[in-house]
Parts: sequence; C-alpha cells; structure tokens
Amino acid sequence: MKMCRLVWLSLLVGLGLWTGLGWAQQPKPGGTLRIALPGDPAFYNAHQGPAMGAQAFWTSNNIYNSLLATTPPPELKIVPELAKSWEVLDEGQTYVFHLHEGVIFHDGTDFDAQAAKWNIDRIIDPEVKSWIRPYYEDIAQVEVVDKYTLRIRMKEPSGALPIALGGYFQGILMASPKAFETYGQDWLRHPVGTGPFKFKEWIPGERVVLEKNPNYFKAGLPHLDRIEYRIMKDPLTASTALRAGEIDFFSRVPMQQVPILEKSQGIHVVTGLEMAPTIGFLNMRVKPFDDIRGRRAIGGYGIDRAEIAKVAFQGRAKPLVSVLAPGVQDAIDLNEMYPYRPDEAKRLLKELGYDEKNPLRFTILISNQDMTMSDVAALLKNQLAKIGVEAKISLVDAVTMVDRILVKHDFEMAVNNWATLRDINQRSVSFFKGRQSDYMGIDDPNLEAMVLQWQRSMDPERRKQLSAEMQRRIADQLEWVNVTTYPFFQAYRTYVKNYPFHEQALVLFEQVWLEK
Repeated sequence: MKMCRLVWLSLLVGLGLWTGLGWAQQPKPGGTLRIALPGDPAFYNAHQGPAMGAQAFWTSNNIYNSLLATTPPPELKIVPELAKSWEVLDEGQTYVFHLHEGVIFHDGTDFDAQAAKWNIDRIIDPEVKSWIRPYYEDIAQVEVVDKYTLRIRMKEPSGALPIALGGYFQGILMASPKAFETYGQDWLRHPVGTGPFKFKEWIPGERVVLEKNPNYFKAGLPHLDRIEYRIMKDPLTASTALRAGEIDFFSRVPMQQVPILEKSQGIHVVTGLEMAPTIGFLNMRVKPFDDIRGRRAIGGYGIDRAEIAKVAFQGRAKPLVSVLAPGVQDAIDLNEMYPYRPDEAKRLLKELGYDEKNPLRFTILISNQDMTMSDVAALLKNQLAKIGVEAKISLVDAVTMVDRILVKHDFEMAVNNWATLRDINQRSVSFFKGRQSDYMGIDDPNLEAMVLQWQRSMDPERRKQLSAEMQRRIADQLEWVNVTTYPFFQAYRTYVKNYPFHEQALVLFEQVWLEK
C-alpha cells in the first residue's frame, strides 16, 4: 500500500509538472487584432512623443522601438531594447550603448549607431521644437564609436538619461532617416520604424492598419499578422461592437461602460495603479489665472474634488491635488492644501474684482473621446456657479483638443484625462517657460532649478526629496491643477492573450496572440 501511494504521488507530481510545462498554452501565430480607437490620429511624428495625441501615439507604439524600454507597472524596470546593453561612465557624465546587430527599418535600411545619432540629434535640435526635448537637452554630444556602439556625453552628470530613454513616453522613437529624406513633409503620414508592425495604411475617419514585420529583431515576435485600428468615436458603439465580437480590443473604456463590460461574458476588463490624473488646467496666460488668487479660487477652494470622484467616477477615483497621482514614484498626498471652501473662493474672486454684478466668465474645454469628462465638466460648472462663476462648456474632437492645448495653448480651462507617469521628472517638460510643452504658461525659475537638480542627481533619496519639494511648490502656486485620479480601463475578448497592461502610457501588442 505504501509503495502504491508513492507511485500515485509520483504520477500526480509528474502530471502537475507536465501541466505546468508541457501543457502550457503556446502562442498561436497569425490572425488580425481588431481594435476600437476613440478618434483619428492627428499626425505621426516620432520626434514629438505624446504631442501626436493618444491615437497616433498608441498606434506608433507598435511601429517604433527606443534604445531602452520599461517593464509594465508596478515593476517599471529599465530593460534593453534596441540597445542590448549600456554602460555608465564618468560618474554619470558618459553613457555607452551597445546596439543589437542586424536590425533593419521597415524600409530595408540599417538601424545602427549612425541612425540612432540622427534621431537623438533631431530631438535636441532647437529648430525641430521637439515636445520631449527638455528630457535630453543636457546632452552635449552624440558620437558614433563604431557601427553598433553609440556614446552620449552629457554636459553634467545625469541620473535621468536611462529613465527618460526607457520610461518616458517610449523614450526616443527610432525612425528611419531614409524615410524622412524620401517623404519630406509627407513623413508625418508615413511612419517607418524598427518595431514589430509596419505601417500599412491610414484612411482618416475609418481605420489605421499595421502589418507584421517579418524581419523583427526579437526572435519569434510578433505573433499577430495584422492590427486593424477602427476609428470609433462613439464609446457606446465600441462597447457594443466588443460585446458582439465585432472587435477584439477596446483601447479606452469610459467610466459609464465599465460596469456593463465587467458583467459581459467573454470580456476581460483591466485596470491598474492610480498613475494618471484628471486635469483641470488653468491657462496662466489669461486673466484671472495669471494671478495666484484666481488659480486658488477656481483650481483650489472652488472645486469639490470628493464629489467629482464619487459622482463622475462612481467612487473609483480619488480627490487629487498633487501634480502626481498616488501610484507614481515618490508621490505625496497634498489634498489638505485645498479643501472645498466656496466662501474662501468667493473672497479671493472679490479681491480680483469679481462679484454678482461682475461675474467671472470663462470656457471649460473638453474632448469627446471620453464621456466621463463631460460629467466632470458639468459638475465643475455647477460647483463654480455656487461661487458666482459662469462657466461654459466647449466640446471638441480629440484632434482639436490636442491642437488647442498642446500646440496653440488656446484655452482658459481644460478638463481631460492625462498621461500616466513614472516620476516627477516625466512631468517636468511642462515646467519650463517658453517650451512647446509649457501648456499652462509656467514662469518659475525656482521650479526649473529643482528639475535640473533632480535630473543631475545620481542619488535616489535626493531625487525623492526634490520630488516632494516640487510637488509642494506646484500645489502652493497651483501651476498645475489636478482634480481627481483617473482610473484607466481597457477591455478585450478573453481569447486575446498575453497583453501587457501599461496603464495608458503604452499600448503594446508585440507579444499578443489570439486563441481562436
């Protein structure tokens, strides 16, 4: 009997090992992934990062690679990508990147150190006006050591370069220099990278199509043959299509659709850490937001953040004052700085000359890509009415929203969901006066100095201290207005396998396969 029990135990152990190893699901090659995209891309420009707008950025995530990459949250570890390894020399003043050999762009040209140098040089060229240039302007020189070795010399020691290349908006996207030469201005409609998928077509208002890169440098990837992004501006239409199996993946699920999809068979709804905010930008280029009293009245004491979190987000968000959401590295809670105090807001407005006879009037700009923002704006309008402010809501499409905020800085108050972050420095592109990324019109030399200290420090504890100081200063001056955290949801059919959830920072499909 004892021997019999041992035999059965051995069989069970073996069966468990076989189930874990031999019977584990293997990726199935082929198939088309159909994705609902909430709006049209504005343009494709590898050197403008998220200033392309979410639609173009999310699709380009699968067209390009950077030198380094980041694992999904919460780990967020910096890992090799086009650079297979790197060295930090001279106490952080010199970086040497050893590139993968044999990588080619989608147009058949070589990716090598010369191509990497061309891309980085474009980013740091002031004439290009790259949105992400502030992350890299401390680069003094980019040198080609040999065909597959790149050296970057910094003006001063920098602890921030690897974080930027790996963790900030997919780093510096490596685009084909030959494609830039071939297409000229039409380059904005012909993205050519080294990524797992190649750009096939873009029919505005209808679809964007990517096809498998058969020469991808990562062995065995991608699994999919094709990705088809279908433009679906109406989230109800996208939700219905997902439930019906007409699409496989819903890239941004608005709050109103989350409970419905959570209860739907055959659909997986995913969310994660609170790493992004709902913003209520106040443009400091216009009155009364050029005065701190105006910002504190409208962006501080005049907002009932708790009500917005409870009502607009069905209790799935939290009030947020700090520039960083609580899931971001080194975030601190500053909600006590601006409790809901409508009487204090009225007092500040009266000091500025606004009262019942002369009410403050302005427009709240929102995008139609997320219905929740309409709910947030409506709540804000009602709350502001209680302090004598007459706010009008202007609803625009996603492309117009990008243009008016990120390009023209043409707004008074803007309400929207905003980017997932890794740390305070990733937000810092908005803290420097006169940059394209200075949406609000910040003019704060002390804040700029703190950013530079953070970037130069090699000590994580010193960076943590500086991050806290910056968060407190920004909240005190209300140079950035957050309203609540932003719970980001995506949904897909359960046969979509191995999707890595990066919040809304990245939408990557190189490892995804379809079990059908």
